Amino acid sequence: MSNPVINYFAEFKVLKSASKDFWLTNAIQFFDGLAYFSMITVLSLYFTVNCGFNDVDSGAWVGIYTLYITAFVFAVGSICDVIGIKKSYFIGIGLLAVARLGLGVMPTFANHELHLGFGGLGNGWLAFDYVTGSRQLGVKGFVIIMALGTAFMAPVTMTSLRRFTSKKVRATGFNVYYLLMNIGAIIAGALVIDGFRTGFPGTAALLTRIGVPLPQGALDLLGKGFGDVTGNLAIFDFGFAMSLAALACVALINEDNWAEPEERSSGANESKRPLAIFMEVWKESAFQKLLLFLVLTIGVRLVFTHQFLVMPKYYTRVLSSDFELGLANSINPFIIVVGLIVLIPVINRFATVKLIIIGMAISAFSLVFMAVPLDWIMALPFIRNVQQAYFFIIISQILVFALGELIFSPRFTEYIASVSPPDKVSSYMALSALPTFISKPINGFVSGILISRYCYDGIRPKIETGNIDYNHSPEFMWMIYLGLAVMSPIAVIVMRNFITSKTSPAAETPAEEPAA
Repeated sequence: MSNPVINYFAEFKVLKSASKDFWLTNAIQFFDGLAYFSMITVLSLYFTVNCGFNDVDSGAWVGIYTLYITAFVFAVGSICDVIGIKKSYFIGIGLLAVARLGLGVMPTFANHELHLGFGGLGNGWLAFDYVTGSRQLGVKGFVIIMALGTAFMAPVTMTSLRRFTSKKVRATGFNVYYLLMNIGAIIAGALVIDGFRTGFPGTAALLTRIGVPLPQGALDLLGKGFGDVTGNLAIFDFGFAMSLAALACVALINEDNWAEPEERSSGANESKRPLAIFMEVWKESAFQKLLLFLVLTIGVRLVFTHQFLVMPKYYTRVLSSDFELGLANSINPFIIVVGLIVLIPVINRFATVKLIIIGMAISAFSLVFMAVPLDWIMALPFIRNVQQAYFFIIISQILVFALGELIFSPRFTEYIASVSPPDKVSSYMALSALPTFISKPINGFVSGILISRYCYDGIRPKIETGNIDYNHSPEFMWMIYLGLAVMSPIAVIVMRNFITSKTSPAAETPAEEPAA
């Protein structure tokens, strides 16, 4: 029996022939991923700590951010098909650079009051708090700009990956893309987030002990970081630097390099308006079935948004405010990277939709750990206190969810790209965001309400004393989310034959035959 790891890398040898444009696309995604994953983890905390939003408003604006992404994606998808890969990348990443820099510096310019004079009002001056006024207004503006830039990234990246990979290696190419994306997520979590916010006290102590000649200020910064306030701003400034690196890669891409010459665009789209392409896609049977499929998967796909909407505040409130968010969020992508290496040779032999269903079911099941009553976890023989119980809950959920994600996500993205006509990949990717256009912002608003009711600041002492029942606990919040998540795999199983009939032949064949 052959070694699965050897088989896995044997598959990857076919990428020796991949063009530099394929690798440049992955480099762009890697740099942008470093910025995105570090930003999205602290975004809700940034709104609260740096901008003065309450829990409800913080959740609402994360939801608004995702709402604008999906709203803009509808327009930019067809625009990308018309203007091409390089122009789309330049526009999208340029907007991200402006927004990330703005969010990184805006709060630092808002530390005083702005006074406007109105006669007859007290002493003739009406004071407006610049911190809660202009700061929040400026932040909201930059968030919308960031959403527009983000909207360009997914459609144009999927178009690039499909264009720069042949049919023989396309599934492997998507594996590489997802592998590098998760390596970026590991670095963002383990190094960027914790490095800027909490530092690495163990590393600083080791360097001091072995006598590495570093200035004391540098050692203090390494050991303590910038703290949660300045650290959040530094993360956005880091994102600006990553945007510049991505722009350098875009400049080197040759977008006319088609790996499959027969997929080369006829140029018909160049004479069409984006709205005309939009309407063509909307009427196609393949897209209508894809849209139904996406609607059915909403429940479990929302679990992915919990990682940045709910988890940061859940972690810091049931454990402690100095909980290492970056380290916790790096566990998931680390498991995915290892899992891709170990499992891809096995799971590539199964039909795509079957893998999607299995991955969804596992991802939904991960919420069971967080939804069961805390007393059940406390009854386990190796759990001695509440801190250990929540640590066990969180780690268990992360591990199981990661297994589901590594099975589900690569195949899910490949499925959308595979059923799309070659000259309309960006349009399909854009319009496929329609279900999330509705669900994500709703989830943003709902998450803020649920957190403020079931996982509010100061709930830990009540949990410690047992002065809280299940119906008012964080576990009840997760039971609500669990109920939504389990509906997705059930719905796809029920509608599977209709979704995969005729128009989606790739869905019912293995993702890629392993290389000999």
